[in-house]
Amino acid sequence: MTMQTYTHRDLAGLLGVSETTVKSYRSKFPGFLPVAREGKPVRLHPEALEVCRHIRDLFADGLTITQTIDRLKTEFKEYPHNRRLSIPAAQAQDSGLEARLEALTQAQDSARERMEQLEAEVRNLATLEAASKTLVAELLQELRASRLAAPAPASPLPRPEPQQPESHKPEPPAPELFASEDPAGSTMVTARKIVTVHGQTGAKASYALAREPRPEPLFAEPALPEADFLDLPAVIRSDRGDFLGLPGGQSVARLLEVLTPQDGAPAAWYEDGPEAWLCEITLAPALTRELSFERTTTPRGNLVGLIRCMRTRSASDVTEATQAEVQELFRLVRDQLS
Repeated sequence: MTMQTYTHRDLAGLLGVSETTVKSYRSKFPGFLPVAREGKPVRLHPEALEVCRHIRDLFADGLTITQTIDRLKTEFKEYPHNRRLSIPAAQAQDSGLEARLEALTQAQDSARERMEQLEAEVRNLATLEAASKTLVAELLQELRASRLAAPAPASPLPRPEPQQPESHKPEPPAPELFASEDPAGSTMVTARKIVTVHGQTGAKASYALAREPRPEPLFAEPALPEADFLDLPAVIRSDRGDFLGLPGGQSVARLLEVLTPQDGAPAAWYEDGPEAWLCEITLAPALTRELSFERTTTPRGNLVGLIRCMRTRSASDVTEATQAEVQELFRLVRDQLS
């Protein structure tokens, strides 16, 4: 008569558990579940059914592996030579796993602290950049206010009195200058006051007018291109040198409207040479995008606004975009406008 043996699947079906659960019983209690025949599939001895049923019930009662082994020793035969993994070895593996988990937890904590430090530094840089922009704006306002408050041209000046002989003239004091703007705004009119002495009549004042060049402004003031520049079709150059535009020949102004974040600051313009303008778009408190446009003519004779280059400026770095990155940005705008 052939001895009844069981595979892992047989035991799982008879006990109402998964095949993986049965394999875990064999891994935890190899001395009580000896192999009757090696091969595929592995077959276990007939008593494996009762042993697995008992293990299932003991685990259901909340017993640990050590307590379950003690109970099995009192009811079933143990085959020490069939042990695959001893209890000390299993405990050693558990200890090693706990150590690795602890090291991983510490590494995650360190990484989180470093990220928090980096976020704090970025916030500080953003605050400093905002403060610097505010200071520049205040200086520009003061400069404009000082120009508006400049004194008007002097009233008709009195005719200079004839000068006395050299023996009666004391050393003249340092000249005093008074400035006012001319209508063109390119030069400044200055009145030079010269004091002379005429015997008992006292001091007489005379003035000499002069025109001097206006000093250069401390900061470049934002400007705005003409409407015909903003209405030019926005284009880029392909790798082969072709001009690529937006659907329907969308303009430079329309391109900037799509690229400017909602509720963000309006784009700032600066002259960048003849027929060229630099546009600055604020993406975040510490991040801006710069687009350089140039008025040019295509081989077909069409006037267009060509994007010459694009840069991304952060609090600590300026990155020049590659031609592929410019083309990718343009493709995203084309998809949005299509």
